[in-house]
Amino acid sequence: MDEHIVEGYYFEDIRMANKAKKEFFNINKLKSSVSPDDLIGMKKLYLKLIDKKYFTTPVGFSFMQDLRGYLVDNLGEDDLPLINVPSNQVIKTPDKLSEKYPSVAVDKYDELKENYDKLERTKNKLQIAIIAFVVLVIGMFIIVVKNENIGYFNAEEKVLDKYAAWEERLENWESELNDREEELNSYNY
Repeated sequence: MDEHIVEGYYFEDIRMANKAKKEFFNINKLKSSVSPDDLIGMKKLYLKLIDKKYFTTPVGFSFMQDLRGYLVDNLGEDDLPLINVPSNQVIKTPDKLSEKYPSVAVDKYDELKENYDKLERTKNKLQIAIIAFVVLVIGMFIIVVKNENIGYFNAEEKVLDKYAAWEERLENWESELNDREEELNSYNY
């Protein structure tokens, strides 16, 4: 089946065809959730769909027209709001957005541009933060490698070296004392 055909409509743009497929899926869900006998519920549904401007493809508009016709026939109310069909004006965008999407509908352009700019700012901030963290981690590794006195890495060796130095000094004192004692003992006799 051709991906550009949805419910008897041919879409030149695959994105619109996919949107129409999604609308068709939602229409089937709506049909199964509302009973045709519940005219008040159907009217509320119609008013809500009109208010939210839920459908934007011919598939959705066709459903809305059928629903409106059914309500007018059964309720006799011809004062139901009309189905608003937005204009499909297309503008060319002069920025980076146009590189990927050369044409964007007028009503979506400002929203897309604002979101794009916000994401660009966020991306730049995150890149700066990542660079700062990388520099910080590299700095910590350099400190650990270069500095022998950091933390508890060499604590045991330091303590053993200190006690060995004390022990050596005490042995030197002891030998000096023994030498002096022998000298004194040799003079006394």
